[in-house]
Amino acid sequence: MRRGFTLIEMLVGVALLAVMGALTYGVVSSLFAIQRDTDHLVDVNHMARVTLNRLQRDLSQAFLSLNQGLEEKTKTVFIGDRDRVVFAFVGNIPTTVDGLETDQGVVEYHLGDTSEDREGRDLIRRFEPVIDNSPEDGGAEMVVATGVKEFDLEYWDETNHEWDDQWKADDPLASTEPGYKLPLRVKIVLVLVDPTEQEHRFETQTPVYMTKPLLFGQPISATAQQWKVGSQIDKAAEKNKAGLPVGIDPTTGLPQ
Repeated sequence: MRRGFTLIEMLVGVALLAVMGALTYGVVSSLFAIQRDTDHLVDVNHMARVTLNRLQRDLSQAFLSLNQGLEEKTKTVFIGDRDRVVFAFVGNIPTTVDGLETDQGVVEYHLGDTSEDREGRDLIRRFEPVIDNSPEDGGAEMVVATGVKEFDLEYWDETNHEWDDQWKADDPLASTEPGYKLPLRVKIVLVLVDPTEQEHRFETQTPVYMTKPLLFGQPISATAQQWKVGSQIDKAAEKNKAGLPVGIDPTTGLPQ
């Protein structure tokens, strides 16, 4: 006659199975939590990398130009605040055959509304393919990053050797600093929030390659002519201060 399990033995077996099940569930749950956190981290890092690369590419190709017609219908600017920047650049890639786009345009980065999928705000990129007299208006907007807790910009002033919170180059004849030129570098700080509300800080810098305004050939517009005269006088003053000889332009009679 075969002997079966007693009630106590069955209870012990069930208890052991319950303990093993709980341990297994804990391990599996932890693995899923780790996978979820890893996915969030990968997502945030990818978003930050793409956003910062785009910011670096756009800012590094910023420019100012004095090549205008007599009517002066175009205006290139660089207006930067702590959380907003507007500038003309030469990094556009035309996508329409026989369209009006060139490699130039106006770009703006600024914070928008609250993100739908997480805490923080959207980072908006506005692009206007036509440079006109209203660089701060028009164009199409797109979201380049969500869950932005902080978007902070600083601009390197090579004259005073310091970081500035603002940079305004919108008037070729401005007598105040920084004048009609671009910062040598721009520092970018981006703080993103993942779906679990963890904050991730990213920081980088980008050089600006064309810091001085472009002027090809003889200036046509009245503004460009005045800027060139002022530029020649400033250069002569710097030479004189450094003890270097100052010549006279035979065409204009101005120091050079």
